[in-house]
Amino acid sequence: MHLLTRYILWELMKVFLSALTALTGLVVLVGVAQEAIRQGLGPAPVLRMMPYVLPDALRFSVPATMLLSVCVVYGRMSALNEVVAVKSLGISPMKLIAPALAAAFCISLVAVWLNDIAVWWGRQGVRRVVVQSVEEIAYGMLRTQKSFSDNRFSINVKEVDGRRLVRPTITFFGGGDSP
Repeated sequence: MHLLTRYILWELMKVFLSALTALTGLVVLVGVAQEAIRQGLGPAPVLRMMPYVLPDALRFSVPATMLLSVCVVYGRMSALNEVVAVKSLGISPMKLIAPALAAAFCISLVAVWLNDIAVWWGRQGVRRVVVQSVEEIAYGMLRTQKSFSDNRFSINVKEVDGRRLVRPTITFFGGGDSP
């Protein structure tokens, strides 16, 4: 009986870890690429942002990967008639399901912890990287879009030559109590 449990757990973990690696990598790349495009980040801030995006990516990929691994493993067992063979030996089908339930419960506890980490540490870290890279963001947006706007000011340029702005026009927007 323990051999069957170990077999199912081993198959679940093989599929889970390989799919988790692939799906998380894809989600991290898409998430970082979206943030880089939206904020106009260069390669250095993008690399610094990677560890902070990882918990947020795992929030979405862990449940989907667990579902995928259960479907793949039990689908393969069903296709190879292993479920019929186990039932013919007089073993309850619940014995086949128990390893997946235990693994899913343990992984769900980790997923709850990842949700907390992603919101508390991950988003704060991404925000910190963006704030530290504000000069690079401004130059990047001026280089590509020829303008950079904030709620307090706007900068328009003809072009950007290295760190030199060619024919800049800077406009400051006054608040409710300032001229």
